[in-house]
Amino acid sequence: MKGERHNNKPLTMCGVSYTIPHIESEESMDTKNILQIIQDNDTFLISYYAKKHSKIITRRGTWTKPNTDTQGKHFVSNEGKQCFVYWDLDATPNDNGNQWRMATDPMRVRI
Repeated sequence: MKGERHNNKPLTMCGVSYTIPHIESEESMDTKNILQIIQDNDTFLISYYAKKHSKIITRRGTWTKPNTDTQGKHFVSNEGKQCFVYWDLDATPNDNGNQWRMATDPMRVRI
């Protein structure tokens, strides 16, 4: 990944980073490999555009709800967008203790 650029600026990274492009068909990108990497690591950082905040955000998450066997989900929306449901480790729980969040078309996942 050395030499990569974003908005004409060099990317600097700590750890391992994966860029997830928009996926038009199952053959265009191996989402399964990226998904496997997320599932195999205890925590990750995921970056995506959040409509709620009108900006790109990065969140620290995990694929499995802590102290349970409940796992996140990956699916393709009716609009063809890649959706990843993950447990947000830094979120304030709602009244039900829920910290699940959905990243739509994430741009980057780092471990």
